[in-house]
Formats: sequence, structure tokens, C-alpha cells
Amino acid sequence: MPTIMCTRNLWRAIGGRTALPGRSGRPTRRTKLGAWSVRELPTRAGYLVVGLEENTYLTVLCPLLAQPEFIHTFGASVEAALGALGLPAGVAQGEAQAIVKEAAFAKNDNRSLLGSVNDVAFHVSVALEDERRITVATLRRIQLQLNQMPHVNREPPFPDQAVRFLLGEAHVI
Repeated sequence: MPTIMCTRNLWRAIGGRTALPGRSGRPTRRTKLGAWSVRELPTRAGYLVVGLEENTYLTVLCPLLAQPEFIHTFGASVEAALGALGLPAGVAQGEAQAIVKEAAFAKNDNRSLLGSVNDVAFHVSVALEDERRITVATLRRIQLQLNQMPHVNREPPFPDQAVRFLLGEAHVI
């Protein structure tokens, strides 16, 4: 089951009314992209969500919406990110569907990952400064750029390479 680890502020913004639980130790069955750290990012066009996958550092961007729209938008952003990396539609759809149907929300228990998502959010805010309008196409372009940005102390250092390695080179067109 995919896990979306978030801040208390984001949890409240999407409509969470209870305390965030700790992360479940249950393994993912239908997906290889398992745990995501997400945080909100204020922009002049409204709030965005920046997400970073724990194993690959795959970055996704989407508008901040209340549940149940949030999980669908986040899943669509994951699907778009995987498609932009050249993965087959079936693989991208499978990962997105697992998020939409099975994701659980939890408190972020990975401080290193939270620091990295904060760093990526900074890069997003810098990239958005020069944009006249913030559109879905703009977010997809920035998302692709971020997935080609290296992260220190990671092997492979580039999220796009890590995703291809995790999901298998055979899936890349």
C-alpha cells in the first residue's frame, strides 16, 4: 500500500480531521513507488503540493485540493511524471491507481526525506518566479526538470534514472 507522509498543515488542508497516524509497516503489493513525502507550497496562483518518493526521489507537483480530489490529482501527477519519463502507459497507470485506491496517510517519519522535499519545494518556488502564468503544462515542465536534477548522496543521483532502475529498463520506451 502506498503511503503519503505529510505535514500536519497539509493534512488539515486536505480535510484530515484526526491525528496523523504513524507509517504502517505493511509492504506494497501492487506498486513499487511506496512512500511519498508531501508538503504544501504557497504560490501566487494558490497552494501547490510538492511530493517526493522515498526510494527514487521522483518529484510530483499538483494543486492542493481537499479530499477526495487531492488523491486523484496526486495520482494523475504521478502518472504524468512516469509518462514523461517514457514509461509505458500501463506501468504509469498501475502506479497511479495504487495511489488512488490504496494510499494511506501518515506522519512523516523520515527527516532526511522531509529535508529533501523542502529543498525541492524551494527549487519549485524559484522556477515559478519567472512564470507569467502557472498552468498544468508549467507544472509538468518543472516536474520533468526536477526529475532530471541530481540529489547528493543518492545512487543513482537522478530521480529519472532511479525510477527506470526500480521499474526496470525493459519498461522504458
